[in-house]
Amino acid sequence: MKSSNRHALITGTSSGIGLEAGQLLLKNGWNVIGTVRSTADAEHLRERLGERFYPIVLDVSSPAEMHVEAANQVGDILQGQPLDALVHNAGIAQGGPLVFQPEGEFRAIFETNVHGVFKLTQAIFPLLTKGSRMVMISSVSGRLVTPFIGAYAASKFAIEALTDAYRNELGMLGIEVISIQPGPVKTPIWQKARQPVEKYQQTPYKDLLEQQDKLIDATELSALPVETIAALILKALENPKPSTRYLAVRNSWIVRLAGMLPDRIKDKLVMSRLRKMKKPGV
Repeated sequence: MKSSNRHALITGTSSGIGLEAGQLLLKNGWNVIGTVRSTADAEHLRERLGERFYPIVLDVSSPAEMHVEAANQVGDILQGQPLDALVHNAGIAQGGPLVFQPEGEFRAIFETNVHGVFKLTQAIFPLLTKGSRMVMISSVSGRLVTPFIGAYAASKFAIEALTDAYRNELGMLGIEVISIQPGPVKTPIWQKARQPVEKYQQTPYKDLLEQQDKLIDATELSALPVETIAALILKALENPKPSTRYLAVRNSWIVRLAGMLPDRIKDKLVMSRLRKMKKPGV
């Protein structure tokens, strides 16, 4: 293990990508400050990960003053040292047809996935310095949109826009900003987002949504292990010349090619897939 006095703040370390990234950074000599949503999670992870892990209770969808309070706690941990890395990982997903999706769900996705990034970056900024790095955990859905995850995709497109803005604005100050765009990953995020079919039973989409769980199950069979994304986070933080974006998906050439197709052709491909899903027994 490398000996280091480097400090990284990672949001959403209770499970999934955040937890795996925290463990990997600790193994590579980093000190990790991780946000969790409950004191129980904080106590459990401190016991599990050891004394170089510093849990902070913060729901990133909280008001700005809570982010400032969290930043003050980070400052106390750093004791005058700069924060070497900020990893915006916390996020939620909620599927559904946009014309029927409750406004509260739409707002909650943006409060966590977008506004949380904005508020925490503002609060933490005084602790960053030349040489610090900020990693944005985006998604392949920030490049391509498929039906019934429109709200989530919109939040990730917003993250890509923020990445571009931060990369230039913070780049002027010597702070690198990197986006990681995972495809399906073996984490609980979409399991948590499964919708009861009854929720949209009275809509024109009910037949398709009845296939949603099967689609999630099929997608998870080819999902990347969470360790792959954690390794990319470490690479983004330690590579002397990191890429501005890392696309993490199997057969990435398909995603890149799809991004270059005319909209009408992409629409035909999507509609063809949807028609197959509606066939009995599929």
